[in-house]
Amino acid sequence: MSSVAGYAAEMRRIDEDLAAIGAVALSLPIDPERLTRHVYRLYQKSSLAGDLAGLSVVEVAIDRAIPVLANPGDLYLLKAHAAFKLHKLADVRSALLAVSAVYDSDEGRLILADLDFQHGRYRTAETAYLEVLQTERSWGALARLAHLHSKMGDMPGADRLYEEAEDQLTAKEMRAYAWLEVQRGFLDFAQGQHDAARSHYRHADNAYPGYWLVDEYIGELLGAEGRYAEAVAIYQRIVATAPRPELEQAIGELYELAGRNEPAVYWKQRALNAYLDSAQRGEVHYYHHLADYYTDVAKDGAEAVKWASKDLQLRENFATEAAFAWALHCDSRDSEAVLWIDRAMASGVVDAHLHFCAGKIYRAAGDEIRGRYHLEQATRLNPAVDGFHVHH
Repeated sequence: MSSVAGYAAEMRRIDEDLAAIGAVALSLPIDPERLTRHVYRLYQKSSLAGDLAGLSVVEVAIDRAIPVLANPGDLYLLKAHAAFKLHKLADVRSALLAVSAVYDSDEGRLILADLDFQHGRYRTAETAYLEVLQTERSWGALARLAHLHSKMGDMPGADRLYEEAEDQLTAKEMRAYAWLEVQRGFLDFAQGQHDAARSHYRHADNAYPGYWLVDEYIGELLGAEGRYAEAVAIYQRIVATAPRPELEQAIGELYELAGRNEPAVYWKQRALNAYLDSAQRGEVHYYHHLADYYTDVAKDGAEAVKWASKDLQLRENFATEAAFAWALHCDSRDSEAVLWIDRAMASGVVDAHLHFCAGKIYRAAGDEIRGRYHLEQATRLNPAVDGFHVHH
């Protein structure tokens, strides 16, 4: 697939549509169709840009619009999507339960399955994905099933599902194609296959030029290859358009790897400030980033445990269990860490970083045999497991 248009063109079309709708969308008498389109466009803009602050504004707009619409089902579905992106998982279920038609729709069932996945109910999620696919082999359902397969260690099966998802797309759905190519590239990256990953990322960029998400993954690949200056340049270009503290942290880590301490300290502190400001506003999206920051950057075990615990309370799955275990390990509480990494491993997930963390924790707890086994497994799954990566 190829396209001459891309991210900037789509954002421009959204802005033009919002300007055309204008204040009329909120004026009396209410035009339901115009109001709904206005809210949808706001959501599309924030979602496409990865703008979390914008998504919070969209939530407010949705809440204001719902009471004045006779049939607000579509907006409840949109509310569920927005809440999911903000990691407000309780709000996701509440939005779906508000309208039974939404709750029972294929899209509603997929979101509920995503909730099951986030709460560690992997088989339940898989069953739901398969049931929806019996109705229609949509690219969204196929991509979800592919992601689940990848987490369970079936990389070839995941790639086949992503490829089938691409086959379901029309020639106009270039952004979706680019997103799927990024997922396929990350499958390769997670196995240390950098050239294969680069090929997928290149396809994504050609199909939908200028997309910051593609650039983010290209930057990660460059960083893992030791091309620190190139990776930093890409990430700085992204954060110049919108704040992304996780990439600011990545910039700091890349500068540190390059031996440039002063800019490293600046960018890492900038990321931390953004994480903490978000948490102080009552937002939960960056809890897992704070846990990661305090374990791997600040080396502050007590703070790491604090934030990993908060994230675990929101959703218990292999990732939050492993993050909590790693935080406990950072806090020299290795006997407790073993209990939590055991739970993460019992999930059935096959992941190089999970094995790597498990190996380090078991070794620290005095279990050299299990420690060595899991470190060997980590290296088998991804020879570059201990290299640079971004906490997406």
